[in-house]
Amino acid sequence: MNEKRDFVVGMLVGSAIGAAVALLYAPQTGDETRDMLKQKAGEAKDKAGELATTAKEKASTVATTIGSTVTEKAQTVKESAAGMVGQVRSTTQDLVDRGRSLVETKKEQVTAAVEAGKQAYQEKRSELEADVQEDLESSPAGLGSSGSAPAA
Repeated sequence: MNEKRDFVVGMLVGSAIGAAVALLYAPQTGDETRDMLKQKAGEAKDKAGELATTAKEKASTVATTIGSTVTEKAQTVKESAAGMVGQVRSTTQDLVDRGRSLVETKKEQVTAAVEAGKQAYQEKRSELEADVQEDLESSPAGLGSSGSAPAA
């Protein structure tokens, strides 16, 4: 874009200089030459105005195009980010659910182990109490009901 502008400016300046030199060496009177210079200056001014208008229009078009492209890209990025957030949220919820399930399973296993321990304790206690009762019933008469040996 900058190269085109430099080219156009150079062309305009070169044309103006060429016209001025041609007019100065032309076989015309001073009044005619001044009139021609005024006319050429007016034409150059008009041409410069047209070029400026064209440049403004092109710049506006480019700015609008760039703006809409940036807006579209931003919307795409926003939608992509929203999708990723949804995926992360879903994955997180799955992990939480699996963690809860694992905790519940382990809790059930621990509860079952505690109950099995209690039952084993009760069975062993009953067995030991039965053994003690049996030993007491089969013990010699010298032992008292207190379960201690007689004093000597």
